[in-house]
Formats: sequence, C-alpha cells, structure tokens
Amino acid sequence: MLGRSDQNEDLDVFELLEFLSNSTRRRILELLAEEDLYSFQLSRLLDISPRIIAKYLSELENIGIVSMVERDSDKGPTRKYAKLNQAFSLIIDVGQNTFDVKYVPTGEVTTKLKKVQVKKQKQLRSQVTKELIEIRELVKEKAEEITKLNQQRKKFVQEINEAFSRFNDIVEKTVFDYNDRIIIRSIFKVMINTPENKVSLTEFARRMRLWRGDLGDRLEHLSEQTELIKAEIDSRGEVWYSI
Repeated sequence: MLGRSDQNEDLDVFELLEFLSNSTRRRILELLAEEDLYSFQLSRLLDISPRIIAKYLSELENIGIVSMVERDSDKGPTRKYAKLNQAFSLIIDVGQNTFDVKYVPTGEVTTKLKKVQVKKQKQLRSQVTKELIEIRELVKEKAEEITKLNQQRKKFVQEINEAFSRFNDIVEKTVFDYNDRIIIRSIFKVMINTPENKVSLTEFARRMRLWRGDLGDRLEHLSEQTELIKAEIDSRGEVWYSI
C-alpha cells in the first residue's frame, strides 16, 4: 500500500492521471457520467472540433473507461455513442516518506435504459415517486458512510505519516550515508506489505533494480554496523532481511 503500488489491474493508473490532467478530458468524463453521448453532441457541448473529441474518446476507450456502442436513431442512420463502462476511485496519498497512487474499481456502470415517454398511468407515477425516494435515501446514506470512512482514512494516514516521521528520525540519527538511508527506508516499506514482515535479497534486488551481489554486500555491512537491519538465511541459502 505504501509507496508506489504495483498495479494488478490492466488499467495503467498513471496513464489515467495523465489523461485527467487535461480539463477538457475531465469535462468529457463528467458529461458521460450523466448520460451516453455521441461525438457530435460532445463537440457541440464543449465547443471543440469533432476530430479532437474523437481522439479523446479513442484514448478513453484504449484505457478501458469508455465503450463505443452503436444505437438506432429516430432521425437518421445509427449513431456511435460513448458509454462510461467503469466506475472507479483514485486515491492519492502524499506524506512523510509516502507516495501512493491507487486505482480502485467500484463496479461496472450499468447500461442506461431508454427514456420511457409516458405521461399517464398513475401507477407508473406512483412507482417512479417511490423509487426516487428510495434512490435519494440510498445515496444520502452511502454518502454519509463515505464521509465517515474518509474521516477515518484521514486519521489512519496521519498516524502512518507520524510513524514514518519517527522512523526517519531514527534512521537519520543512526545511518550517515544517504544511499544507505534509502536502502533502509525501502526495506521497511517493502517489508510492512508482506505477511512475514521480511523481504528476500533476491526480491529486494529486483525491486531496487540493483545487482544482487553488490546489494547483498551493502546490506551485510549495514547489518553489522547498525541494529536496524536483521538478516537470516533459510535452508535454501536465501538471505532474508527485516527491520
């Protein structure tokens, strides 16, 4: 969770962030969250050329957020509508020794039904009124729950940042080489995300993109010179490190 997370989803979260850095692209997503639209509608609403709209929709389709679907039209040939097909949250944490961007899918966007143009039928009106009340209460309830979760999350993130600050104070007081401090902080961040609370030399070298032999020598030195790093060797001869 802490540091830059490895993303298991097919979607590249940093590609999505780059897409959202543009206000026009964000506005396209905002409009599609309301209802499915075809290119000319988006072009007219945003006062942007159809060519640019087509480019942005293609980018959204490539990263899996939007699908293009053909639908019959009452006023001519079939049209290709852009349909939002993935609901998600982006969570960004920046704090003491922490930078984490996480993409959290929250479910597929259900296909919207065609508007039923019925001005009669008291039964239908009563049903719609009841359903609107249920929708309103459900959204209100879940929004309140999200607010509570965000408050709780804020508290947890603050506690994590405070703990990292204490950890950094210890590291800076006991380790004088900057590169060594980076190694120790990296071991700590990797270690706390493993069930065993330790990381192998092979895995750590892969994550640090360093040659295993050089990194092993440096870690052996740090293990001998400080009390921060603990090393153990398993039956296969693999070295494991913990803090």
